[in-house]
Amino acid sequence: MIKPLKIVTFNLRCAWSEDGVNSFVHRAGLIWEKMRAEAPDVVAFQEVMPKSLAILKLLMPDYEFFGQGRNADFGGEGLYTAVKQSAVSAVGFETFWIGPKPYESESRFEDQSICPRICVAALLRHNATGQLFRVYNIHLDHQGSGARKQGIRCVLERIAQDRQKGSAPVVLLGDFNDTPESETIRLCASGKSVKLSDVTSKITCTFHNFGRDNSGFEKIDYIFLSEELLGNVISTSAWEDKVNGIYLSDHYPVCAELKLTTNE
Repeated sequence: MIKPLKIVTFNLRCAWSEDGVNSFVHRAGLIWEKMRAEAPDVVAFQEVMPKSLAILKLLMPDYEFFGQGRNADFGGEGLYTAVKQSAVSAVGFETFWIGPKPYESESRFEDQSICPRICVAALLRHNATGQLFRVYNIHLDHQGSGARKQGIRCVLERIAQDRQKGSAPVVLLGDFNDTPESETIRLCASGKSVKLSDVTSKITCTFHNFGRDNSGFEKIDYIFLSEELLGNVISTSAWEDKVNGIYLSDHYPVCAELKLTTNE
C-alpha cells in the first residue's frame, strides 16, 4: 500500500534571543518531536537562520535540505525545502529572487521592505509512484502590498515557464503575508497558464504571534495545488501544538496529505 504524501509549510520564526522562552532554542525539541511523530515527506521552511539550519539538519538526519539565504552572498535568513529521502528524491532545484530581475542579487520591488525575497523552486520525484511534481517555497514581503502582488506575479510567471518544459503538477506554498480576500491570493487562482487552488481554505488562522495577538489572528500561510492534484487531497490541518505554553512557532505549520498512484 502506498503511503500518502505529506507536505508542510512551516514558518520557523527567526532565531531571536529577544523572544525569550519562545526563542528557537527552546522550541527546537518540540519541533523535533513533531517532525518525528508526523514524518512529513516535504517541508517548506521559511525564516531559517544559519544556526537554525544546522540544528534542523541534526534533528532531521533522514532529510535532504536545499535552498539558501536571501542575501546577495546567499547568507542570512533563508528558505529551505526538506525532503524525506526514503519517500521523495530531488531531481533539481533553483533559487531566484522575487523581484523585477529574478537573477539579479537582492532584486526588489519599489514598495518592498529592506528584506530581499526569494523562491526555492524544486522538481521532485515521489519514489513509490515515480510521479514528478514541482514545489515552489515562497515568503512574500511583509510590508509592501504592491510588492506582494508583483511578487506573486513573478512566481506565477516562473511557474508558467516551467510548465512549458513539462506538465508536472504544481505545489505552491509558504508565507504569503496576505489574507484570503487579498488580490495576492486572488491572483493565484486566476493564472492563465496554471490555475491554483488553496486546499487549506478551511483553515482560518495560521499566524498567532505565540498566542499573544489579541487583535485577531490571521491566515497568511497557504498550500496551493494545480488542478491535477486537487482530487488527491486526503486531509489538511494546522499544527496547533502547545506544550507548557510553548508553540512550534509564531505561525501554525500547515499540512496537506495527498494520495498518489502509479501510472500503470
